[in-house]
Amino acid sequence: MLKKILLILLLFFFWSCSDFKQEPSAQNESHKPRELSKSSTTLSPKEKNRISLSEKDQIQSKNHPGKLVKKKTRVIYSQPQISPQVPSKPYTDSLFLNKLKQLKLEDAEIDLSEPLSRSFLFSGPGELKKAEFITLSRERFLKINFDNDILDNTDRYYTNGIRIDIISPFLKPFPLNYLMIPYWGKGVNYYGISIVQNMYTPSTTKIGGILYGDRPYAAYLYLGTFKISNDPTKRFRQSTELNIGIIGPSSYGGFIQKSFHAAVPTNNEPLGWLYQIQNDLVLNYNLCYEKGIVSGKYIELNLTGKSAIGTLYTNFGGGLMVRSGLFNPYFVNLGISRSQSNHQKSLRNMQVYFFLDIEGKVVGYDATLEGGMFNHRSVYTLRNQDISRFVFDGCLGVTLNLGGFRFDIGQYILSPEFYHGLWHYWVHTGLTFTM
Repeated sequence: MLKKILLILLLFFFWSCSDFKQEPSAQNESHKPRELSKSSTTLSPKEKNRISLSEKDQIQSKNHPGKLVKKKTRVIYSQPQISPQVPSKPYTDSLFLNKLKQLKLEDAEIDLSEPLSRSFLFSGPGELKKAEFITLSRERFLKINFDNDILDNTDRYYTNGIRIDIISPFLKPFPLNYLMIPYWGKGVNYYGISIVQNMYTPSTTKIGGILYGDRPYAAYLYLGTFKISNDPTKRFRQSTELNIGIIGPSSYGGFIQKSFHAAVPTNNEPLGWLYQIQNDLVLNYNLCYEKGIVSGKYIELNLTGKSAIGTLYTNFGGGLMVRSGLFNPYFVNLGISRSQSNHQKSLRNMQVYFFLDIEGKVVGYDATLEGGMFNHRSVYTLRNQDISRFVFDGCLGVTLNLGGFRFDIGQYILSPEFYHGLWHYWVHTGLTFTM
């Protein structure tokens, strides 16, 4: 009985397979064009439905002999398959990578705070005619400048000043540096901070009370931040500085001068600091441009332009500086560099030269003479019409530079700053160290 059932199942299986194989051939034949005979009208409705469009075209061409009938083809529209959104891979800018490689080959750290540097790094091909960007100097300096008129045997007017500068690439993120004017040439940026204290007295400090018609006592103290953009190719230098501090007794100028005079037995105590210019805000913005004109082996000539605007000084002017001796080009760096760097760049490690710096300026406002801009309670100041609106100053000196050490000394001369004032002289000394 079991054998009969299995035999029936096998027969059924083979029959169904043979029927499945015949179905596609029938379908394929149904799609082949064929001529219709006269008995085509007797075709069943099912067979009529199997006539393709090409067969209908043939029927029309036979019914209309001599008429060209364009065959129609069946166009099957399928639903487009929408593939899921695949996030594209991050675009790799080969130009950007090439620029980074160029900076690496030049061993340069680009200063992205400058618009020109950002344009170079992120622009496409052809947007810049040549590769121009500004790098950040890795050099670090400590500069100490000291002015005093004691060597000229005077004690008047600008009687003492000290300025300490620190230059380092670590000072670049200082927030106030974003207020510095950008530079639009290929160069090197130096960032620094400074602390400055200056003191001013009348023509004599041995007489008490107010000396009318003379310079008032004044002193100020401020903290500055600055950026120096040096362009050796164009022999150009741009310096921008922002100063914030105070003028008046809180600057401790009177206290320091009294302490210094008390420490020297031959000096008399200054008697007029009680009448100094009173406390007020110091907020100043200074700008300086230097341009090389003559650059010889033993002589250089540079032009300078300066301006200042603020509550301490408002003026503008210009001048020239001449150097003569054994020196490295003025715009190759800031005048000092380590011995190793000098050897690598084929620069002089030892420099000895004389310099002459001459400048004239137009004075708009001077708080050390006229008093603070906001506090008008100072006991004594000079009138506006008593101020000299054009002032001349000059310095003749010598510089000694050996590797990472530099020493400057110069004699300054200043024309009268007010009506019936005197010419003034003081000695400037400066020490600079690489760190």
